[in-house]
Amino acid sequence: MTEHKPTPPPIQSFAVAPLDPYAQRLTNGLAYLGGLLVLPLLFAYLANLRWEGLLVPIALALALALFLLLTYAFQPRAYVVEANQLVLRRRLWRSLRIPLDEISGASLAGSLADVPRRGLRFAFNAGIFGYQGPYRLDPYGEVFFVATNTSRLVAVARYGQNPLILSPDRPRSFVEALNEQRTQQAMQSLNADEADELER
Repeated sequence: MTEHKPTPPPIQSFAVAPLDPYAQRLTNGLAYLGGLLVLPLLFAYLANLRWEGLLVPIALALALALFLLLTYAFQPRAYVVEANQLVLRRRLWRSLRIPLDEISGASLAGSLADVPRRGLRFAFNAGIFGYQGPYRLDPYGEVFFVATNTSRLVAVARYGQNPLILSPDRPRSFVEALNEQRTQQAMQSLNADEADELER
């Protein structure tokens, strides 16, 4: 007799929501500022001038370019619900993997839609290529953002760690898929435990 093994659930990938208007303005503004800081060097080069004072705007422009590159590297590009983990894929940086048994729940987080304009106490990156890193919010406490759009936020609560705040393009579908996969994994674990008990 052949054993019937349950087929693993399909991997569900959810696109990240596009940047919201606030993040777009902030990102574009910082990029323009970096470009403006390079203009004196361009004019000095064209006029064949040597001036040590050009080092300051160039150093600032390089620092801005590095910051833009780092925030782009950390920007999420997909949220993937796998059989036993949630994977947050980022543009140029390694993916963040959260085992489903570390997640206590997921829900829509519409009450955070006014972040970062209200209630923000601390933020790592509050809008450049999205919202990334640890945040301290009133009255919610500490959370970890990996989001791009504040109007499509989802909260993923974790045992013993700060909640994750994500922004899938279809928040409701993402929450349903994640909670369904968590339930299926819990049921499979329960069935495996019962089978072990029966064998003893």
